[in-house]
Amino acid sequence: MYCFMSTIDPGPPPQLIQLILSYLKDGQSTTEFDLRVMPLAQDGSTRRYFRVYSTNKDSFIAVDAHKTGGDPKTLSAPNQNQTFHYLACHLLERGFPVPRILQHSSDFNFYLLCDLGEVTLCSKVLENGHKNKKSTLELYQKALDLLFKLQTEALINFEHSWCYAGSVYDRNLILENELNYFLKAFVKGYLKLTVSPKSESRLQAEFQSLADEALLAPGDFFLYRDFQSKNLMLKDKMLYLIDFQGARSGPFYYDLASLLNDPYTQLLQTQREQLLSYYYKQLCNRYPKSAPDNDTFTFFFHLYSLVRTLQTLGAFAFLTRQGRKHFQSYMAPALENFHHYLARLSSSLKLDTLVELSHRLYEQNLNVKKRSP
Repeated sequence: MYCFMSTIDPGPPPQLIQLILSYLKDGQSTTEFDLRVMPLAQDGSTRRYFRVYSTNKDSFIAVDAHKTGGDPKTLSAPNQNQTFHYLACHLLERGFPVPRILQHSSDFNFYLLCDLGEVTLCSKVLENGHKNKKSTLELYQKALDLLFKLQTEALINFEHSWCYAGSVYDRNLILENELNYFLKAFVKGYLKLTVSPKSESRLQAEFQSLADEALLAPGDFFLYRDFQSKNLMLKDKMLYLIDFQGARSGPFYYDLASLLNDPYTQLLQTQREQLLSYYYKQLCNRYPKSAPDNDTFTFFFHLYSLVRTLQTLGAFAFLTRQGRKHFQSYMAPALENFHHYLARLSSSLKLDTLVELSHRLYEQNLNVKKRSP
């Protein structure tokens, strides 16, 4: 018996239902079983997730990813779904905690994953609250341990040809997918602010300068690109990695900045500093001769924190205008991060136009929580 537990969601497509049934029937002497399928929240993805319960197997996750896929036979490069599959297999082989792929369609547009539950690092930290500082720090230290291991070991036997959206963190990605994404999607698209041609020209020069500085950091590490609290599942006191299909090689600062400046959990500044020190000690222990000095480490952390924050604001603006309005609530803490890191960089880098723009946002007292997309 098949039962879909929602009156709002249209339910899984026929291709996914067939994949589910095929998996449940595999190795079974009977083809009769109760089946319940429940839709899960999409959050920022176009993929649709369903939790499947049956009488003959443990619960698992069914994924409709046809919007991020395509026909592999007509593509010269891997699509997002294929990249996810390649990386999941690679990371699992290297001993990293990722959801096991139980079955997938031939075109990778539909697949089944083992069920990691519903608890993320984000939900656990918010449940603990800032009063339970010890528990929060311990969870984040565990996340930093996993991140450091990932950054320093996951490139072993890594094939850059697996990457669907670029194999390295390069200038074009910084300029177009981080800095100008903020300008186009957040400043112009969401806030509807006008930027004069003269100011935009100066802003582009400053973006070029930021990219130049960012590329001075060593780039031979595994870069997850979205290592944040909602992409870390917590099951049986162990953290698991999800949504890693944007991975490539790049500087270790980016993912470190992503995690510690995460607007979803809004760590206190004192907590960030403690965790940053914790990570830096690991770095110095691993690379005693080549680790950057503390000033260099801090500078690049501030730089990548600014770059990542601008990308985050662009993403929140884009998703909000796509109808996912809950992302508006995260814009205010992201803007606080923007002002915080810009202030720390403006004395060593010439970012006058970006500072002027930050003043416009502050002086106009833009309440991003109440704006309409």
